[in-house]
Amino acid sequence: MTSRTATKPDHARRLVEIACYLAGGLLLAFVAAAMLRSEVRTAQALDALPDMQLWSPGRKEAYFHAMDALEAPVLAVLRVPVLNLMVPVYDSANKLNMDRGAGVIDGMAYPHEPGHIGIAGHRDGYFRALKDVTVGDRLVLDTLYGERHFVVEDLRIIEPEEIEYLQDNGDPRLTIVTCYPFYFAGNAPQRFLVRAAPVQGPSTTGHSSS
Repeated sequence: MTSRTATKPDHARRLVEIACYLAGGLLLAFVAAAMLRSEVRTAQALDALPDMQLWSPGRKEAYFHAMDALEAPVLAVLRVPVLNLMVPVYDSANKLNMDRGAGVIDGMAYPHEPGHIGIAGHRDGYFRALKDVTVGDRLVLDTLYGERHFVVEDLRIIEPEEIEYLQDNGDPRLTIVTCYPFYFAGNAPQRFLVRAAPVQGPSTTGHSSS
Protein backbone atom coordinates (compact mmCIF):
# COMPACT_ATOMS: atom_id res chain seq x y z
CA MET A 1 0.00 0.00 0.00
CA THR A 2 2.79 2.42 0.92
CA SER A 3 4.70 2.00 -2.36
CA ARG A 4 1.54 2.31 -4.44
CA THR A 5 0.59 5.55 -2.68
CA ALA A 6 4.07 6.96 -3.13
CA THR A 7 3.87 6.59 -6.90
CA LYS A 8 0.79 8.82 -7.24
CA PRO A 9 2.69 12.15 -7.09
CA ASP A 10 5.19 10.85 -9.64
CA HIS A 11 2.38 9.76 -11.91
CA ALA A 12 0.69 13.15 -11.58
CA ARG A 13 3.94 14.93 -12.36
CA ARG A 14 4.43 12.82 -15.47
CA LEU A 15 0.93 13.68 -16.64
CA VAL A 16 1.64 17.37 -16.14
CA GLU A 17 4.94 17.08 -18.01
CA ILE A 18 3.26 15.27 -20.90
CA ALA A 19 0.56 17.95 -21.05
CA CYS A 20 3.22 20.68 -21.07
CA TYR A 21 5.13 18.95 -23.84
CA LEU A 22 1.96 18.61 -25.90
CA ALA A 23 1.01 22.25 -25.32
CA GLY A 24 4.51 23.36 -26.24
CA GLY A 25 4.44 21.27 -29.37
CA LEU A 26 1.10 22.73 -30.40
CA LEU A 27 2.37 26.25 -29.77
CA LEU A 28 5.48 25.63 -31.86
CA ALA A 29 3.35 24.16 -34.63
CA PHE A 30 1.08 27.21 -34.53
CA VAL A 31 4.04 29.61 -34.70
CA ALA A 32 5.63 27.62 -37.52
CA ALA A 33 2.36 27.63 -39.47
CA ALA A 34 1.99 31.41 -38.98
CA MET A 35 5.56 31.99 -40.17
CA LEU A 36 5.00 29.75 -43.18
CA ARG A 37 1.84 31.65 -44.12
CA SER A 38 3.76 34.93 -43.86
CA GLU A 39 6.58 33.62 -46.04
CA VAL A 40 4.05 32.44 -48.62
CA ARG A 41 2.37 35.86 -48.62
CA THR A 42 5.74 37.54 -49.06
CA ALA A 43 6.62 35.28 -51.98
CA GLN A 44 3.24 35.96 -53.58
CA ALA A 45 3.64 39.72 -53.17
CA LEU A 46 7.10 39.67 -54.75
CA ASP A 47 6.63 37.05 -57.45
CA ALA A 48 3.22 38.07 -58.75
CA LEU A 49 2.95 41.17 -60.90
CA PRO A 50 0.66 43.64 -59.09
CA ASP A 51 -2.58 44.81 -60.62
CA MET A 52 -1.53 48.09 -62.27
CA GLN A 53 -4.83 49.16 -63.80
CA LEU A 54 -4.98 52.24 -61.57
CA TRP A 55 -1.27 53.06 -61.69
CA SER A 56 0.18 56.05 -63.53
CA PRO A 57 2.58 55.30 -66.43
CA GLY A 58 5.47 56.87 -64.53
CA ARG A 59 4.80 54.73 -61.46
CA LYS A 60 4.77 51.56 -63.56
CA GLU A 61 8.14 52.46 -65.06
CA ALA A 62 9.61 53.27 -61.62
CA TYR A 63 8.35 49.93 -60.28
CA PHE A 64 10.12 47.86 -62.93
CA HIS A 65 13.35 49.83 -62.49
CA ALA A 66 13.18 49.29 -58.72
CA MET A 67 12.57 45.57 -59.04
CA ASP A 68 15.79 45.28 -61.09
CA ALA A 69 17.77 46.73 -58.17
CA LEU A 70 19.34 44.76 -55.34
CA GLU A 71 16.87 42.83 -53.21
CA ALA A 72 15.92 44.19 -49.81
CA PRO A 73 14.36 42.27 -46.90
CA VAL A 74 10.59 42.48 -46.66
CA LEU A 75 9.34 43.09 -43.12
CA ALA A 76 5.70 42.31 -43.84
CA VAL A 77 2.98 42.16 -46.43
CA LEU A 78 0.08 44.57 -46.03
CA ARG A 79 -3.24 43.22 -47.25
CA VAL A 80 -6.60 44.91 -47.67
CA PRO A 81 -8.72 41.95 -48.77
CA VAL A 82 -11.80 43.94 -49.74
CA LEU A 83 -9.68 46.02 -52.15
CA ASN A 84 -7.63 43.06 -53.44
CA LEU A 85 -4.57 45.00 -52.30
CA MET A 86 -1.38 43.17 -51.34
CA VAL A 87 1.83 45.17 -51.01
CA PRO A 88 5.28 44.28 -49.61
CA VAL A 89 6.44 46.51 -46.76
CA TYR A 90 10.13 47.40 -46.47
CA ASP A 91 12.08 48.78 -43.52
CA SER A 92 12.26 52.38 -44.71
CA ALA A 93 10.17 54.76 -46.80
CA ASN A 94 13.06 55.68 -49.09
CA LYS A 95 12.67 56.23 -52.84
CA LEU A 96 13.70 52.72 -53.90
CA ASN A 97 11.44 50.97 -51.40
CA MET A 98 8.50 53.23 -52.23
CA ASP A 99 8.95 52.51 -55.93
CA ARG A 100 8.71 48.74 -55.36
CA GLY A 101 6.19 48.66 -52.53
CA ALA A 102 5.63 50.54 -49.29
CA GLY A 103 7.94 51.50 -46.45
CA VAL A 104 7.87 51.97 -42.70
CA ILE A 105 8.01 55.65 -41.78
CA ASP A 106 11.25 56.49 -39.99
CA GLY A 107 10.83 56.62 -36.22
CA MET A 108 7.65 54.52 -36.18
CA ALA A 109 7.22 50.91 -35.07
CA TYR A 110 7.98 48.02 -37.42
CA PRO A 111 5.06 45.72 -38.34
CA HIS A 112 6.10 43.03 -35.82
CA GLU A 113 6.68 45.48 -32.95
CA PRO A 114 4.32 47.01 -30.39
CA GLY A 115 3.54 50.68 -30.81
CA HIS A 116 2.26 52.91 -33.59
CA ILE A 117 3.05 51.39 -37.01
CA GLY A 118 3.30 53.86 -39.88
CA ILE A 119 3.45 52.76 -43.53
CA ALA A 120 3.82 55.08 -46.52
CA GLY A 121 3.26 54.43 -50.20
CA HIS A 122 2.68 56.28 -53.47
CA ARG A 123 -0.82 57.52 -54.34
CA ASP A 124 -0.38 56.66 -58.04
CA GLY A 125 0.84 53.10 -57.43
CA TYR A 126 -0.21 50.43 -54.93
CA PHE A 127 -2.00 52.89 -52.66
CA ARG A 128 -4.28 54.38 -55.29
CA ALA A 129 -6.63 51.52 -54.35
CA LEU A 130 -7.10 53.25 -50.97
CA LYS A 131 -9.42 55.76 -52.63
CA ASP A 132 -12.12 53.12 -52.12
CA VAL A 133 -11.33 52.17 -48.52
CA THR A 134 -14.08 52.73 -45.93
CA VAL A 135 -14.38 52.75 -42.17
CA GLY A 136 -14.86 49.18 -40.95
CA ASP A 137 -12.65 47.54 -43.60
CA ARG A 138 -10.13 45.00 -42.35
CA LEU A 139 -6.38 45.29 -42.81
CA VAL A 140 -3.90 42.46 -42.29
CA LEU A 141 -0.15 42.62 -41.73
CA ASP A 142 1.57 39.32 -42.50
CA THR A 143 4.84 39.43 -40.56
CA LEU A 144 7.45 36.75 -39.95
CA TYR A 145 5.93 36.45 -36.47
CA GLY A 146 2.39 35.85 -37.69
CA GLU A 147 -0.64 37.85 -38.76
CA ARG A 148 -1.79 41.09 -37.18
CA HIS A 149 -5.34 42.27 -37.83
CA PHE A 150 -6.67 45.82 -37.81
CA VAL A 151 -9.95 47.56 -38.57
CA VAL A 152 -10.19 50.98 -40.21
CA GLU A 153 -11.67 53.45 -37.74
CA ASP A 154 -10.84 56.81 -39.31
CA LEU A 155 -10.04 58.35 -42.70
CA ARG A 156 -8.42 61.76 -42.64
CA ILE A 157 -6.96 64.35 -45.02
CA ILE A 158 -4.16 66.38 -43.45
CA GLU A 159 -1.51 68.91 -44.36
CA PRO A 160 2.11 67.69 -44.75
CA GLU A 161 3.21 69.59 -41.64
CA GLU A 162 0.75 67.77 -39.38
CA ILE A 163 3.41 65.28 -38.32
CA GLU A 164 1.80 64.49 -34.96
CA TYR A 165 -0.27 61.86 -36.76
CA LEU A 166 2.89 60.08 -37.91
CA GLN A 167 4.84 59.55 -34.72
CA ASP A 168 5.27 56.48 -32.55
CA ASN A 169 3.48 57.52 -29.36
CA GLY A 170 3.18 53.94 -28.12
CA ASP A 171 -0.43 53.67 -29.29
CA PRO A 172 -0.88 50.16 -30.75
CA ARG A 173 -2.44 51.11 -34.07
CA LEU A 174 -1.64 51.17 -37.78
CA THR A 175 -1.57 54.34 -39.88
CA ILE A 176 -1.18 54.25 -43.65
CA VAL A 177 -0.28 57.48 -45.42
CA THR A 178 -0.19 58.48 -49.06
CA CYS A 179 -0.34 61.76 -50.96
CA TYR A 180 -3.70 63.36 -51.80
CA PRO A 181 -5.63 63.92 -54.06
CA PHE A 182 -5.13 60.53 -55.64
CA TYR A 183 -5.38 62.00 -59.16
CA PHE A 184 -3.37 65.19 -59.26
CA ALA A 185 -0.97 66.63 -61.84
CA GLY A 186 2.33 67.31 -60.12
CA ASN A 187 3.15 67.05 -56.44
CA ALA A 188 -0.04 66.43 -54.46
CA PRO A 189 -0.44 69.07 -51.73
CA GLN A 190 -2.05 67.00 -48.96
CA ARG A 191 -1.85 63.62 -47.26
CA PHE A 192 -4.48 60.89 -46.93
CA LEU A 193 -4.43 58.86 -43.73
CA VAL A 194 -5.99 55.47 -43.05
CA ARG A 195 -6.03 54.98 -39.28
CA ALA A 196 -6.75 51.48 -38.00
CA ALA A 197 -7.07 49.89 -34.56
CA PRO A 198 -5.94 46.35 -33.68
CA VAL A 199 -8.52 43.57 -33.50
CA GLN A 200 -8.37 39.87 -32.69
CA GLY A 201 -8.50 37.41 -35.56
CA PRO A 202 -10.01 37.47 -39.03
CA SER A 203 -13.45 38.75 -39.85
CA THR A 204 -15.61 39.08 -42.95
CA THR A 205 -16.63 42.66 -42.22
CA GLY A 206 -15.92 45.24 -44.91
CA HIS A 207 -17.69 46.81 -47.86
CA SER A 208 -18.42 45.00 -51.07
CA SER A 209 -15.90 45.39 -53.87
CA SER A 210 -18.58 45.28 -56.54
